[in-house]
Amino acid sequence: MADTDLAHEWTQLQSQLLTQVIEHDDLSFSYDPHTNEFSGLHIVGGVDISYPRTNPDHAIVALSILSFPSLSLLHQTTFQVCIDVPYIAGFLAFREIHAYKQAFASLQAERPDLMPQILLVDGNGTLHPRRFGSACHLGIELNMPTIGVAKSLLHFDDLSHVGAKDLKGVFREGAREVELKGQSGSVYGRAVRPPGLASNPVFVSTGHRVSLDTAVRVVRACSKVRVPEPIRVADQQSRKIAQTIESIVP
Repeated sequence: MADTDLAHEWTQLQSQLLTQVIEHDDLSFSYDPHTNEFSGLHIVGGVDISYPRTNPDHAIVALSILSFPSLSLLHQTTFQVCIDVPYIAGFLAFREIHAYKQAFASLQAERPDLMPQILLVDGNGTLHPRRFGSACHLGIELNMPTIGVAKSLLHFDDLSHVGAKDLKGVFREGAREVELKGQSGSVYGRAVRPPGLASNPVFVSTGHRVSLDTAVRVVRACSKVRVPEPIRVADQQSRKIAQTIESIVP
């Protein structure tokens, strides 16, 4: 099937699935704004996929499970899978969703007691031209609360007035968060300043079953450095395996 036909088909499917996205808190834990603490949150997860430069269709999937609030590693699932779905901008989830679901099937078989209460996804949720990025798609497929955490700002028409360099300037002046509001009035997510003195933000958005306010609080509570620990740990492992594969391929 031609990419244009796939994009049309996937756009329709995204529109259908979008109606199932829950953008308010539907969680097994709660947050107390008076104490600035979470109650009942014990297990958080993070997912990441890396690709060896020598084989862009060979994916290394990593799912990390961490305790909360200590953020110590409880379990990690990694495996390799060949992906034959083409990459089309704005539809990354269709390329990667089955690999992520395999990771969770493995976790369910090995350690069902460690299924995360909330999952941080390396990518976008509602911060997407159709408000349906990878974090939304995965959340719907797993019926799990998910948060999109992106390292770079996704540019699309409604957010064309927002620039990453301008955001860095705002953070250098002391801001902690910047709402990512489109020209249409839609709020897509938030740019969030990391701990410490860094001014390079991460871009947080609702995936499924969590409000944007709670998503930002969870990301902050899971962050020691710029990238929150569940994603950082998964990213490190998937990259390590990808680099090993690169080193042995002639």
